[in-house]
Amino acid sequence: MSSNLPGARIDAAAEAWGAALRRIAAADPRMRQEAAGNGTYMVVTGSPADSVNGVFTSALRPDAGRIERLAARTPGAAESFPGPVSWCVQVRSDPDGRVREVARRHGLTKRTQEPFMVRDLRGAPPVPDGAGDMEVRAVTGAEHDLYVRVLADGFGVPKEIFAPLFTPAVLDAAPDITAYVGQVRGQVVATAMTILTDGHVGIFNISTVPGHRGSGHGRRITQEAVARGWAAGARTAYLRSSDMGLRLYRSLGFDVAEHWTYYTGE
Repeated sequence: MSSNLPGARIDAAAEAWGAALRRIAAADPRMRQEAAGNGTYMVVTGSPADSVNGVFTSALRPDAGRIERLAARTPGAAESFPGPVSWCVQVRSDPDGRVREVARRHGLTKRTQEPFMVRDLRGAPPVPDGAGDMEVRAVTGAEHDLYVRVLADGFGVPKEIFAPLFTPAVLDAAPDITAYVGQVRGQVVATAMTILTDGHVGIFNISTVPGHRGSGHGRRITQEAVARGWAAGARTAYLRSSDMGLRLYRSLGFDVAEHWTYYTGE
């Protein structure tokens, strides 16, 4: 860990990330979720992306038995969706051999790690730079297709990855969930999302479409998302970062708290 936040606040942020994923699932009745205690839960959203389906735990010492119980149920839940749904087992830090064995038995043998970052918002409120000509606004379920299309363009993936996850029901789950787009002279060029839970704001879906990168749009929309979360009462912000995003998020006051481990299919 390299964050200046105490362990208890990092634990709370990790729990908030799980609560945010479950909040998405609760917003759309087609999605599935189940809890097994000790911070261990299953969520199946129907997206083909394995990182938002499977068994997750916020416990520092994951319980392999609880993970196995839910892992055995995940394929059946995934089969209730029309398309192929990949899934994962996600734990904080490095799991012990029992968790690795559970993942292996279910064909999840590829191991990756991802930084989990946090920012303390108890001091001075975050203030967006205000530079540039991008306007940030919230969108609703009526603009579901626009949001998904721009988000997919920003990440360079088919929109079918995001369409089952960010449905009209999810985008209309305000004030807990708010999706944002950034516009430049009427053209949507960037996306973000915030999810508020118990004094935490999760920052999700930061993307900028090709042709508009390098102009500070990702930075600006991230600042806006954090500032709006703070205005809504959040005193801790958190996000999962790619290696590419580390420099940006560190420049915005986020620190790497942990590296989370994901087991997926090859």
